[in-house]
Amino acid sequence: MRYEPEHKTRTRDRIVRNAARKLRAEGLSGPGVASVMKASGLTVGGFYKHFRSKDELLAEAIAQGFAESSEKICSSLQNVPREDRWKEVIRLYLSPEHCDRPHTGCPVAALAPEIARAKLSVRKRIAGLIKEYRWVEFMPGASAAERERNFFVILSAMAGAVSIARILTEPADKERVLASVRDHLLRSF
Repeated sequence: MRYEPEHKTRTRDRIVRNAARKLRAEGLSGPGVASVMKASGLTVGGFYKHFRSKDELLAEAIAQGFAESSEKICSSLQNVPREDRWKEVIRLYLSPEHCDRPHTGCPVAALAPEIARAKLSVRKRIAGLIKEYRWVEFMPGASAAERERNFFVILSAMAGAVSIARILTEPADKERVLASVRDHLLRSF
């Protein structure tokens, strides 16, 4: 059976999207190739028709997670005045909804410690994505360098807060962590 030329690209994209969700939900060592392929409606045997290695899929899936997370936040900013967008990024990121849905949220909050232990090639790819994150343009600051510095301070605080809140078992404790960091960041810049 012959497939149209776009079939392989669509199939690869489906595998990457499923891997992105599964990795953020289960961690880098959670889903194996078999699990990702099954979630994509495929067999393990087809994996190497699309990827050279599991690390290639890993890097692609994390990149997909960044794209999905960024798109979700950026689409919520369309009607927000430019000077207030950084505040809305903070509110959205430090929301109970983001905290309760790691499988659709920011890969930094879900996977940072594990990414730090990944192979150098994967870490380099992800480091590049973080440096190019679209949210930098929304950050407070008079210059590009200041906005970038503030982005790293804000992202680090937000990802840490979400990571800690996800550990806590009581909803009130989670919300207290998120609200404390959210309020602090909104007052600090």
